[in-house]
Amino acid sequence: MDEEVKKKPIISFFEDFGLMILSITLFLGGVYILALKIAFWSLFLGIASIQIGIVLIILAFDALIKRKTKPITEDYQSLNCLVCRKNTFVPKYQTVAICDECKVRVANTFKAAVFTVFTLVTLTAALGLVKQNQDFRRRAAEKGNLVCEAGEWEPNECQCGVWEATACESGEFARLCSDGRNYCCQQEDSGKWKCFTPTPK
Repeated sequence: MDEEVKKKPIISFFEDFGLMILSITLFLGGVYILALKIAFWSLFLGIASIQIGIVLIILAFDALIKRKTKPITEDYQSLNCLVCRKNTFVPKYQTVAICDECKVRVANTFKAAVFTVFTLVTLTAALGLVKQNQDFRRRAAEKGNLVCEAGEWEPNECQCGVWEATACESGEFARLCSDGRNYCCQQEDSGKWKCFTPTPK
C-alpha cells in the first residue's frame, strides 16, 4: 500500500507532463539538429522534429487543460443566465442560473431602491411632524389669545374663541373656537349664539 501511495504522485506527474516533456524535447532536438548544419540530414530531421514537437506541444496543452478541468465539468453544468443570457457554470442540482455580474447589478439596484424608499418615507414623516408641530404651535398661540364670552353657546367650545376679521359668506360672524376649528356664528332672538361649521366650497 505504501509503495502504491508513493507511486501515485510520480504517475500523476508523468500523466500530466510526460507528453509535454517529450514534445519540448523533440522541438529542442530539432533546433539542435538544424544548428549542426549537417548536409541534408539537418534540414530533413531538424524540420521534421520541430514540426512534430510543435504539434505535440499543442496536443499536450489541450490534454492538460482537459484533465485539469474534468472535475469541474463533472460537478457543474453550463446554463444561461436568466438576466443577461450569458453562459455560466453552476452546480448540477441547480435548474436556473444568475451570473455574478447580474447578481451585483441586482444587489446594487435593490440597495438604491431601498435607500430611495427609505429617504422618501423619512422625508414624508419629517415634513408631517414639522407641519403637526407648527399646527400645535399655532393652536397654542391662538388659544393664548382666546376670549371667553358670556351667554349660552352651541357648541360650548365656541364660548371661548377669537372673532375673525372677515365674515362668513351668509353674513354670519366668523369665529375661531377653542377646539381650533372655524365656525360661522349668529345670535338668535333669545340671545343664544348658535355656531356651525361653514360648508366647504
